[in-house]
Amino acid sequence: MRIAFVYSIKDKGFVKITRFLIEQFEKGGHSVKEIEVENMSSPLSFRPFDLIFIGSQVESIFGGRISREITHFLSGASGLEGKKTVAYVRPSLFSTDKALRRLMAQMESRGAFVVDFDSVKNERDAQGILSRHLEK
Repeated sequence: MRIAFVYSIKDKGFVKITRFLIEQFEKGGHSVKEIEVENMSSPLSFRPFDLIFIGSQVESIFGGRISREITHFLSGASGLEGKKTVAYVRPSLFSTDKALRRLMAQMESRGAFVVDFDSVKNERDAQGILSRHLEK
């Protein structure tokens, strides 16, 4: 399966979780493309991918905002229409659910089909996502 991981590199803990997920999928024999939104200079097409993970840290404690870089990247991306996607966030003290809903709304507004979502604080939490998608 061809998988893309789209994420922001502003939060070191979030990067560590994402790289753990990527490593596990690669060990499972999947082809994985890592997309750090801050390092992308041109829009990307998601047409070649079977599954797309889009992750963001929660930007504000009470507002539940997601990374502006993720929002900006998604606005210029193409080929998300009808693609299976997974939304994940690194939880905050408050507003984690609100941030997750905002991320999913951004993805769905681009035509993506959100098949799963979760908040992932550490590698142990990441096992939930892995168990649901690694065998597919």
